[in-house]
Amino acid sequence: MPNAKLLGLIALVFLAGSIFSSHASAQQYQSQSGGGMSNMQRTPVNGTYTNSDFGVQITLPDGWSGFEIKRSSGATSVIAAPGGLQSMHGHRLPITMMVSMTPKSVMATPRLISQRMAQNDSCNNVSTGNKTVNNVSLTEVVINCTGPTTMEAKYDVAQTDSAYIIVSYRANSTSNYDSQVSTFDNAVSTLQVTNAMSAPAIPEFPVSAVGMIVAIMVGVVVIIGRTRIMQTHL
Repeated sequence: MPNAKLLGLIALVFLAGSIFSSHASAQQYQSQSGGGMSNMQRTPVNGTYTNSDFGVQITLPDGWSGFEIKRSSGATSVIAAPGGLQSMHGHRLPITMMVSMTPKSVMATPRLISQRMAQNDSCNNVSTGNKTVNNVSLTEVVINCTGPTTMEAKYDVAQTDSAYIIVSYRANSTSNYDSQVSTFDNAVSTLQVTNAMSAPAIPEFPVSAVGMIVAIMVGVVVIIGRTRIMQTHL
């Protein structure tokens, strides 16, 4: 019987796959209707992204592109990478940026990392601070993980009365993180959130989580590989 850590890892990958299979199949968007993906709306994005439902606007870095994914829960996410998701060829994404917009009815407290990942990897909260961008109060958290999933990530968290807005950046090594973190910071400087609360959000770290940012990003490579296999057999 698999041990508890293996079961946890399997559950983590399954969770990431079930939530974000649509964005990882970016290369098939025009040609594949996607069976089980039909309950998600996905739209290619680049340049300035605007979401009137959550009152969010942000400009993605030049040359970065990806997808907006709207889920039946009411949450919406945008994931983008340098050169676009289709350029990854089934490999783990070395650098990724995400904008996650989640109603508080779905996520009562902003959560950044799953307990399962904390059990399988050594994750440290490198720093936590507050800053203001365009009158939007942000809590900024930097996390470093080593182990099966080496990762360095930065999260900027804002809130409105009804939702949490999390802008995140993940790299699979410190050198990759350092190479694009200023590009990410420049993108965050363009963030606008209508009716943002003046009090910074207070994220939990680490926490038991469902469908959190880290789990999503870890699972992207698995889904890209699967969708490429599917495309080969179409």
